This record gives sequence, C-alpha cells and structure tokens, in this order.
Amino acid sequence: MNIFDYYHSSLLKGLKDFEKKGAIKIPEKTNSISVEVPPDKFDADISTNVCMVLSGINKSKPKDIYENYVSKLLSKDDNLENFEIVNPGFVNLKFKKKFWNSFLEKIVQLKEYGSNKNEKTRKYLVEFVSANPTGPLHVGHCRGAVFGDVLSNLLKFNNHNVTKEYYINDHGNQITNFTHSVFYRILELKHKKKFPDDENLYPGEYIKEIAQNIISNSKIDKFDDLEPIFEELQKLCIENSLLIIKSNLKKIGIVHDNFVSEKSIIGNKEVEKALKKLKEQNLVFEGKIEAPQGEKKKISETRNQLLFRSTEFGDDKDRALKKGDDSWTYFAGDLAYHNNKISRNFDILINILGADHAGYIKRISSVVDALSKNKQKNGM
Repeated sequence: MNIFDYYHSSLLKGLKDFEKKGAIKIPEKTNSISVEVPPDKFDADISTNVCMVLSGINKSKPKDIYENYVSKLLSKDDNLENFEIVNPGFVNLKFKKKFWNSFLEKIVQLKEYGSNKNEKTRKYLVEFVSANPTGPLHVGHCRGAVFGDVLSNLLKFNNHNVTKEYYINDHGNQITNFTHSVFYRILELKHKKKFPDDENLYPGEYIKEIAQNIISNSKIDKFDDLEPIFEELQKLCIENSLLIIKSNLKKIGIVHDNFVSEKSIIGNKEVEKALKKLKEQNLVFEGKIEAPQGEKKKISETRNQLLFRSTEFGDDKDRALKKGDDSWTYFAGDLAYHNNKISRNFDILINILGADHAGYIKRISSVVDALSKNKQKNGM
C-alpha cells in the first residue's frame, strides 16, 4: 500500500469512467501524471499534476479539467478535508485526521508497506566495509558498514537481488607487517622476547590475542624462525583478524554474502586479464608521472612506469600500475577486482568508500568505465 500510488490509481479509474462516456481523453501512457508531496508553502498533504497533463490532450485549461472532472471525483472522497487547484494547475489535497489514524493502523499491519513492486528487478553488488584485515573495526568503518547494510536492505525491500560483498586487502606491505607483528608477539609470549620498537609493526593489544590463539590452535609447532612458516602464519593471521571483524559486524547485525580475497585475485592472474582488456583499447602505456608529494625528495629522477590512461576519463593524472620493485600497485589490484565484479554480470555496482578515500573515486570509476565500456556503474 502506497498513498501516492493509491491516489494515482484512484484518479485514473474515475477519469476512465468519464472517458468511457466520451467526455474526456486520457493519454495511453499515464506515467507523466504524478502524485507527490507539495511544497511546504501549501497546507496540503499530497499534490497531483493530473489537470495539467490532461489539459493538452483535451485542448482545455487545467481549471476546466479540474471543475468538470477532477473536483467531482474528489468530492466523493470521504478521507479529504479539503482540495483545491493552484496555479499553474496543480491540485492539492489535505486529509482528515481520522484518515491518518486508520492509515497508520494499516501501515503497522502491512509488512511490505513502502516497497515499490513496480520497479524492474535488478542485480546489485554492494561492496562495503572492506577494511584491511589487520585488526578490529573502528567507528569510521562502522559508518560505512551501517550505510552499506541499510542501503542493501532497502534495495532488497524493493524487490531487487542484492549481494553484499567484502573485499579483503590481504596482499601487500600492510599484511607483511601485520604477520611480523603477530610473530614477534608469539616470541614475546613463548620466549619472553621483547617486542621490537618499530613504527611499521602493529602494537595493539589485539595482536597478543591473535598470537595466543595461533599458539593454542594452530598446527605450527615451532616459531623460532619466521621464514619457513611465513605463508602459513600469514594465512592464520588473516583468518583470525577476519574472525574479529566478522564478530564486530555481527554485533551491529551485519553479515556479508561474499568475501573476496585480493591475494586470490592477484594469484589467479586477474590483473593480467584486466590489463589485456585495457591494452586492446590502448589505455595502458609506458610513461612517466610525477612522484607523489611525500616521495619527491626521495626520488632523484622520474622513471618509466606502466600507466593506465585515466586522464581520458576525467581523472587529474594517469595512474601507475607497477611499483619500483615491479610488483603490482594497490590500484592494479583494485582494477582487477572491479573487472572481476563486471564479469559476474551485475546490473549495478556500488562501492561504499570511507571519507579518506574520496580521492580514489575518480580513478576507480574511470577504470570501471574503461573495462565495462560504460555499461556498468560504480558509485558512492
């Protein structure tokens, strides 16, 4: 039940009775007739443009349509306290108080009140939270978590198919540093070795909890040397961190459908697959760009880099795809991930980004436009 749809249907039904008698013409398509909330300056609850729409096809003034047909229909409606036509032809309606009482009672009983069942069902992929798996969520993550989940629920409520996804950034220096941090806490717990004073390490108390959990539950029996156990330990660190994150999210009622690993994306050569598509469009090239502001002093000369032509899509500069050590940049991994999203044939892609990622929006939307040839949309 929707008050706007109800009055749209009610008015058309009455007007079609007049049409059957040959008194009035109604256009074949009636979606131009609106019923909506009027401006605040009017003492009314809803407003319709029906008289203006019908005036053209009937070659009459909106006021004549109102007086001869619309007002006669509305006068039979016992729910209305008042109705009037205002320039240039809108009809404003105000309901009686008793109507609102009965209307609210009906809303309470209708679980699907407000759901738009007339809209075409679409497939949405909503990616949100996607915090680095290096520890618990903080209040900033919760903003995006709540926003993404509420948006997903609203889309589902309106009959859309929605997949809620979390992209795990489990590749790169932050994960290496995280693994080292847990390893040193393990040494501290098992052998009383002092935790190093290193700004690259994660000092949080939760690291001790993860370390203790790995000591108690993993199959690793020796922690004397990191190198032979690094891969296994890294996997355990990420798993334990994700358990904390999922627990954080569950406390506020949020459960994701999918968790997609950046490490798997890169390991499956999906960066190369995405780059092949871009190269076919001549959007990848070897060139030079200015070093980031914080690194200008460290770099004596600008080197050739593998770049994506994001300036062709409105970005302020082309974006690097490889680092100096020939490993993929963070952007290259994201590029591959979004190509992966596009390949799954969703109608609409939505990203919920943190406030600190505002500068990242243009480059991601640029590469999605390039990879999808503007068929998919990426936002928020």
